[in-house]
Amino acid sequence: MSTLKKNFIIGFIWSFIGQISYLIIALVTNIILARILSPYEFGQVGIVMFFILISKVLTESGLTGALVRKKEVSEEDFSTVFVFNLVISVVLFIILLLFSGIIADFYNNKLLQNVLIALSSVLIINAFQFTQNAKIIRDLKFKKQSIYTLVSVIISSVIGIVLAFLKYGVWALVIMQISNAFILTLIYWVFEEPTKSFVFNKNSFKYLYKFGINTTFASMINSISDNIYNLILGKYFSIHYTGLYYQAKKLQEIPVGIVKSSTLGVVFSTLSKLQDNRVEFGRFYVRIATIFTTIVGLICLLVFFYAEQSILLLYGGKWIKAAFFVKILILASYFYMQEMLNRVLFKVFDKTDKILYLEIIKSVIQLISVIVGVILLDLKVLLYGFLITSIISYFFNYYFSRSIYGNFSWMEVITVLKVITIAIFLNYTLTKIAKILNLCGYELFYVLPFLIILYFILTKICHVVDIISETKIILKQIKKK
Repeated sequence: MSTLKKNFIIGFIWSFIGQISYLIIALVTNIILARILSPYEFGQVGIVMFFILISKVLTESGLTGALVRKKEVSEEDFSTVFVFNLVISVVLFIILLLFSGIIADFYNNKLLQNVLIALSSVLIINAFQFTQNAKIIRDLKFKKQSIYTLVSVIISSVIGIVLAFLKYGVWALVIMQISNAFILTLIYWVFEEPTKSFVFNKNSFKYLYKFGINTTFASMINSISDNIYNLILGKYFSIHYTGLYYQAKKLQEIPVGIVKSSTLGVVFSTLSKLQDNRVEFGRFYVRIATIFTTIVGLICLLVFFYAEQSILLLYGGKWIKAAFFVKILILASYFYMQEMLNRVLFKVFDKTDKILYLEIIKSVIQLISVIVGVILLDLKVLLYGFLITSIISYFFNYYFSRSIYGNFSWMEVITVLKVITIAIFLNYTLTKIAKILNLCGYELFYVLPFLIILYFILTKICHVVDIISETKIILKQIKKK
C-alpha cells in the first residue's frame, strides 16, 4: 500500500510540473497572440472550436478511461480502441467537411468554412495517439507524458507566434493547434510502442464501451453546455463578444486546468487500485478532497479578486471587457471542480450511467437559463444562469456519488461551503481596505501576500485543513522514496 501511495505522490508531482509548465507556456503564447490579434479573430476560432471539442469527445468515447480502469488489458484491447478511434475520427471529419458551408452561412462569415475544415484534421491526427497515451496513464508514467506534451506545445507555440507576426491572422491560431497535435502524435509514435496490430475485437469493444458510453455522452453534453456560449454570443451578440468570452475562458482554465489535469487523472488511477479496500479508499479520498477544495478555493479567490488587473497586465486594454466573463467563469469553476472530483467515484465503481443522467439534468437547467438570456438579450442573465447551473449540479453530483460509495456524509459539503465563505469574506474585506488605502490598478497586488496568508489562517481556524501539517506528511512520504 505504501508503494502505491508513493507512486501517487511521484505521479502527482510530475503531472503537476508538466501541467503547470504546459499552461505557463500556453499563457505566455496566448498573451503574445492576444496583443497581436483581435478579439474578432479569436472569436472565429472560438465558434469553430465548439464543433471540434464535441467531435474530440466522440472520437475518444471514454475508451482511454476504460483502458486505465481495466485490471488486465491485452494488446487486442489497445488495437480495438485504436481502430475505433481512427474510424470515428474519419467519419466526423467528413461530416464537418459537409456541414462547414452551412455553419459559415449561419454566421455570415465565409472564412469559418475553411477554418473548420482545417481544424477538423486534428481529429484524425489525435486518433493516432490515444492508445499510447492510455498506456502511459495506466502505468503512471506521468514524467514521460509531461515531457512529450511540453515539447509539442513549445514548438507549436513558436510556429503560432511567428505566423501571427507575419500577419496570418486567424490562421496563426489554426496552424498552431494543428502543429501541436501533429508533433505530439509524432513523439508518441517515435518514443512509445505503437499498436502492434490492426484488429477490432467485438467482445473487447463491448466491454470497454460499456464503461465508455456513459462518460462519452456525459462528456459530450458537458462540452456542449460548456461551449454553447461561443455559438450564442457569436450569433445573438457579436463575434467580438465570442472572442472576449473565449479569451476569458482560456485565462480561467489556466489555473483551474493545472489542478484538474495534474490531480484528477492521478486520483482516478490510484483510487481504481484501492477500490477493493474501502477503508484505505475512504481515508485517501477524504484527505485528497479536503486539500483539493482548499487549493481550488484559493485559486478561484485570486482569479476573481485580480480579474481586471490580470486582463490589463496580460492582454491589454482592448480585452478589459473580458474581466466580467472571467469572474463569472471562475465562480462557476469552483463548483465545477468539486463536481469533477465527485465524478471520479462514479468512474472507479463503474457507475458511469449516473454521470450521464446527472449531465442531462444539468443541461436541462442550463438550457432554461440560456433561453431566458437569449430572449432578453442580456449577457448577465446568460452567464449568471451558467453559475447557478454549476452550483445546482454540484449538489446533485455529491448526493448521488455518496449513495454509490455507501458512506454518505455532509462533511465534504460543509468544507466546500466553509471555503467559499472564507473567500467571500476575504474578497469583501480586502476590497474595502483597498478603497480606504486608495489602492487601485496594479497597486492591489500589494495585498497579495496578505490575501494568501489570511486564507490559510482562516482555513485552519475554521477546521478546513492545516496546510502546513499536510505538506509535512507529503514531504515525509517523498523522502522515504
